[in-house]
Amino acid sequence: EEEEEEEKKKKEETEEVARQKTDLDRKQTRESQETGKRGRSTTVNKQRRPTKKSTTEERQRKMTLALERQEQDMARFKDEARRKMEQEKREQEYKNAVKQQEHRTRETVGQKARAAVEKLGTHTLNIPDDPLDDQVGDDEPNEKVMERRLSVVAQRSTKSKERAEAATKWLDKQIRTLIAQIQVHGKVDTEGVTHAEFGVLFRETENVFEALSGLLITARKHKVVSFEGDMLFQGRDNQVLITLLKTEITDSSLETYTYRQFRACSISHKRKGKGFQATSMQTSNAKCHACGKTVYPMEFVSANDLPMHKTCFRCTDCKCTLTPSNYAALNNKFYCKTHYESNYKKRGSYAFDE
Repeated sequence: EEEEEEEKKKKEETEEVARQKTDLDRKQTRESQETGKRGRSTTVNKQRRPTKKSTTEERQRKMTLALERQEQDMARFKDEARRKMEQEKREQEYKNAVKQQEHRTRETVGQKARAAVEKLGTHTLNIPDDPLDDQVGDDEPNEKVMERRLSVVAQRSTKSKERAEAATKWLDKQIRTLIAQIQVHGKVDTEGVTHAEFGVLFRETENVFEALSGLLITARKHKVVSFEGDMLFQGRDNQVLITLLKTEITDSSLETYTYRQFRACSISHKRKGKGFQATSMQTSNAKCHACGKTVYPMEFVSANDLPMHKTCFRCTDCKCTLTPSNYAALNNKFYCKTHYESNYKKRGSYAFDE
């Protein structure tokens, strides 16, 4: 029994030792595993945690990038400012070039207008005699007669021929005067073409032309001007633009104009009753336009349909005596040829009576 007890004790001791050893091995294995995990975690943390040196380099790199971006922004801003300044400079140069061109064009137009005025001489409403006055009497000519050329009218008699030639020269002068008036009172566009509004032209030339609308139709027929519409009326057609197509015309022949065109430009030749003859103003004891006193037949003279004494019919500037065949009128003021042209040259326009 004692031996059995001793063997039992040894066996228990052996089992206890084996169990402790097993527990120790397990404990060591567990500790080693935990130690390995902690070692790996520490290595990862060491890799992730930046050092002081790496932080400084990163800061410097960011500052370098920021400086580069700032330099790029400054360079882009300078380029934009330079392009803007160059564009503004080009625009200003273009505007200056346009102004210079307009100035040169105006000077050229002004020179041409002044030359036209010098060539035309005085601008009056002196209308030549009607080529048919001695043939149709007080009756209106029919349509067939109205459409005839002045060359046909001139074949009737020597007197009719002289009147037809005078009418042709007068129509040429009227059209040349119209060209000069459009150049003076119109505006030149960028292409160098002159345009004038009908209202402005009518207002400025009311004492220059007797029938502006008829003259415009005649000038358009001969391709001197162009405008929209047929007959232009004051008020209704004030905004219509008159475009100048020619700056000069050649002397016309008797084949150029028709009798209708002559009549359209000289409304005073439209036949009226005997109560409206030119002598009615002379015999009516009208008041003088200059002094306001009564004008009697012996001292009567008429200019621009205004009655005056012969002694009152004088130049506004030099006071020299004028005649119905040699005077210039502007806004019911009368001038001699010398002062009319000199005033125009000084002012460069027809505004010298203001």
